[in-house]
Amino acid sequence: MDQMKIAIRPDIGASARIVQYNRLRYANILINRPLLILVEHGTKILRSGEEEWVVPAGGCIALAQGETFDVVNAADGERAYEARWIAFEPDTVAAFAGKPGKGQPFPRAFPVLSMHKGFRGAFADCARAIGDPDSTPAEIVRHRIDELLLWLDLSGARFAMPRPALFSERVRDLISSDPQGDWTSARICTSTGVSEATLRRRLAAEKWSFQTLLIDVRMSVAMQLLQSTELSVLRIADAVGYESQSRFAARFRARFGFAPSAIRGHIRPDPGVSASSSPLTRTDCPSP
Repeated sequence: MDQMKIAIRPDIGASARIVQYNRLRYANILINRPLLILVEHGTKILRSGEEEWVVPAGGCIALAQGETFDVVNAADGERAYEARWIAFEPDTVAAFAGKPGKGQPFPRAFPVLSMHKGFRGAFADCARAIGDPDSTPAEIVRHRIDELLLWLDLSGARFAMPRPALFSERVRDLISSDPQGDWTSARICTSTGVSEATLRRRLAAEKWSFQTLLIDVRMSVAMQLLQSTELSVLRIADAVGYESQSRFAARFRARFGFAPSAIRGHIRPDPGVSASSSPLTRTDCPSP
């Protein structure tokens, strides 16, 4: 298995592998970057309203930015659920969306039903390039991403031209850039150039309060780290701004309905793994 980490290339994209030992349901997961998920073992089920998509092992699904899903990751027998995701920066998708092609923009999700082996190879090459900053220049990573987007286009779909970010999405990105930070409404106001009254009004218009958004971002980051790194629960709690592991666990359970340890099942992380093995400077998307 690849080293467990979240690989991020700033302004280009991100990639990680998900490993999960129990069947779990994650409610209301926001996709804040265009996303491809390749299921390697087990089954992924996504629901949005009355629609449902079932992705078996070997299948791939594209998820549109800004959409919200209920997600089930189901292991297969004794073997863990495993998948790999690649997230794309909106500017990269916008550049590709402006080119002519065969694919049609999809509203929420598009299952790649008959993957050509070339698509799987392009996916693996792109993930490796994102995760290898020492020997893969940014220009090559962009080329790999365009190749993968072209395979998706030839399969009949493409990501839509990204829309302008909602105000709550801008705030979400700020918090995601430093989930451990001391985030206050005053700090957000300084970063966004609005008054506290305007901050409350604009978030409320998008059905958020500052505190609920802050908790949601931190718990989403924690979920990614639990799925895709070997950091201990204690270190993950600290990475998202909680000195108390018990308070973190309570917040996590309130958000997702199960304890942080449920994601890893009987597997226990290596306490000697250093925090540097998992970049925490930015989380480009939830990893459902």
